[in-house]
Amino acid sequence: MRFMTGFVAPALLAGVLAACQPTAETNRVGPDLVTLHGPLAQYDRGGMQAAEEPLFASYGLAFERALGFTASELAAFDPLTLDTDFPAGSDTHSFSGPLLRDVLALAGVSDRSVRVTALDGYQRDISADRYQSHDVILALFQDGRPLGIGGRGPAMLVWPRGTDPALTGMNDDDWVYGVFAIEVLTD
Repeated sequence: MRFMTGFVAPALLAGVLAACQPTAETNRVGPDLVTLHGPLAQYDRGGMQAAEEPLFASYGLAFERALGFTASELAAFDPLTLDTDFPAGSDTHSFSGPLLRDVLALAGVSDRSVRVTALDGYQRDISADRYQSHDVILALFQDGRPLGIGGRGPAMLVWPRGTDPALTGMNDDDWVYGVFAIEVLTD
């Protein structure tokens, strides 16, 4: 079952894309959809600015440096497509996007747990063992259509429970939709 840890006012959701912009000028196209923060090997932006990034601030996501990913940067990874049911026991859908472990590896992370935060405030900790052992993807598309804000986007953690015997009977607790921030934990 999914529980909200906070309430997001509509004005905050409307400003989510602007709130996730890197602070430095770059040649990047488009806003950051997903922001990684914590102990990373590389960064492309400075610290969270509460006045300019109210969504981060409303969830207490404070950081000194971060690495943001635009839609085109996430799409540049080799995508994996998973055909699986979501919610559990419902119709099968086709989800595609990069492997979570590949996105984290680009940031220099392979052996640390992460805390995934969704637009509605839902947070879930995922151990390094789990995302390294299973082909969990950071889905950007469902049934060939981009995941949109107001639906399951901008990104969603999708697990291969339909093809990975170790995940048989898995519930939906770790299927985080509306993903916009991933914190690398110090364990």
